[in-house]
Amino acid sequence: MSKINHLLFGSIRTKMVLFFIMVALIPLIWFGYISYYKSSTIVNKQYNDYENFAISQLEMQLQNTIDQMFVVANDIHQYLSDPTLIVINEEIPKTYEGFIEKKNFERFLEAHKTFNTKGIYLITKSGYYYGSNLLNTQKLFNMPFWKEASKLKQGDRWIGFYKADYYEDKPPEQMIGLVLPIQSEYGILKGSKLLIETKADELFSYIKFLENDVHAFVTIKDENQKTLYQTKNKGKMLPSDIVRVSKIKAYGWELVVRVPEKLYYQSSNIIFNNTLVAIFFSILLAVILAMAFSAPIAKRIRKLKESMEKVSAGKWETRIAVKEQDEIGILTMSFNQMVEEIKELIDEINETERLKRKAELKAFHYQINPHLLFNTLNSIQWKARLANAKEVQQMIYHLTEVLHENLNFSDELIPLKKELTTISHYLKVQEIRYGHMFEYQETIGPECTDYLIPRLSLQPLFENIFFHAFEDGKGKISLTVEDREDFLELTLCDNGKGMSENTAQNLLVLHLPNEKTRGIGVFNVDQRLKLHFGNEFGLTIVSKLQQGTTIKMRWPKRRSSNDKSDRN
Repeated sequence: MSKINHLLFGSIRTKMVLFFIMVALIPLIWFGYISYYKSSTIVNKQYNDYENFAISQLEMQLQNTIDQMFVVANDIHQYLSDPTLIVINEEIPKTYEGFIEKKNFERFLEAHKTFNTKGIYLITKSGYYYGSNLLNTQKLFNMPFWKEASKLKQGDRWIGFYKADYYEDKPPEQMIGLVLPIQSEYGILKGSKLLIETKADELFSYIKFLENDVHAFVTIKDENQKTLYQTKNKGKMLPSDIVRVSKIKAYGWELVVRVPEKLYYQSSNIIFNNTLVAIFFSILLAVILAMAFSAPIAKRIRKLKESMEKVSAGKWETRIAVKEQDEIGILTMSFNQMVEEIKELIDEINETERLKRKAELKAFHYQINPHLLFNTLNSIQWKARLANAKEVQQMIYHLTEVLHENLNFSDELIPLKKELTTISHYLKVQEIRYGHMFEYQETIGPECTDYLIPRLSLQPLFENIFFHAFEDGKGKISLTVEDREDFLELTLCDNGKGMSENTAQNLLVLHLPNEKTRGIGVFNVDQRLKLHFGNEFGLTIVSKLQQGTTIKMRWPKRRSSNDKSDRN
């Protein structure tokens, strides 16, 4: 199952092919069903109407033919049954008068013929006949229908189909014949029979049409259920066959037309099969188009996947050529841009780590045994106390406090108030050194003192003032910390000798170790702020010669309770 799922859903190309197949299959099945249903309905109705029409025409032709034959037979029979009208006195005319009587009678018979009447004959018991065509009575008497008709009694009749081959110099023809015994006990009419034959070509054309075009099996029965005609090889009757039964009520005849269900719905089945073939080839075409359409897309996606795997393996120089401006092209461009940004970010992280390691090495370099240094300073402070050198004692005390913070590596981020305490000790040292030559003003909101700031962020800035801005420590210093919406802003101003704009900008630029320049501590403070909080934070310096210097420091508001991650 997992292999099947991977095969079906693990490839976008397979998904696209399945999607194309579904897109093609659903409307094709729907429209194919509608087309088949509508077409088969119309075709079946037309076929049914076609069959009904053919049956009705056959029934009408059959009834008209029989009606016509019966009308003629009744008229002639009445004529022959009336002794006052009989003018035939001898069977074979021997006189001119008898010859005229025969001709007149034959003209009477001929007058009853219609366009499809083959012949009307009065056939005597001896085999002599009256009629216009030449008959071979010996062949006639040997015909099965005549043998059956010869057994008729007065008042009976025989009617049916047969093939007449007893006409002299004429090929056999399909006939429908009527044989009627003449009800007369006089002369040559006694025991004679009237034969009326009608050409059945048109009638059989309808039958053959039903048999050949409609694929029907036709059966015609008389009033005694005697089969007068039946389709050869009519096949086995099944309950599913479509059967239509028509009756000629005037004569009791029955016309049965049977069509096997398979043949009846043959046209519908052809439409159904053609619809299935069309659906199959449409699906095949959809598969081919889906394969052809999805191949370049899958290739591009596969190339993008391979490139991602290369990037994940550390090959940051991987790029994909963009040739199309479609969605995959846009995705490819985004991938290239993402790889470039990740590479830049990694380079930046590497540079940051390098600077951190460098800073750590410097920190280790400057850790010159704090215990020895503090013990030595305590000894000097004790000697100054014994010598009653109070200023020296105070300077060593404040210097010890400053060094204590400088050499404390437990927390990288400390509250602002702790940093300000260190600055106060540093300023006490400078005050003892220079006396009351400088003024210091501090404006800080009490809500700002609990926010964290990198350790030793302010001391390098004050050192820069005393060593480069002031002469002999003379000047004014002001420190302001303001609470902005999302960050704190510290402003440190002095009225020292200032510097040029170029010099001020160089304070924030990295210099090589062998370069002699001022403001290394200022650069380190700016870099530490950026390392901790991001490049959008740090220092800005504004200064003019003989007009003092203003340094602004910006960093985000953080408290010790939610910033444990920044502690080393």
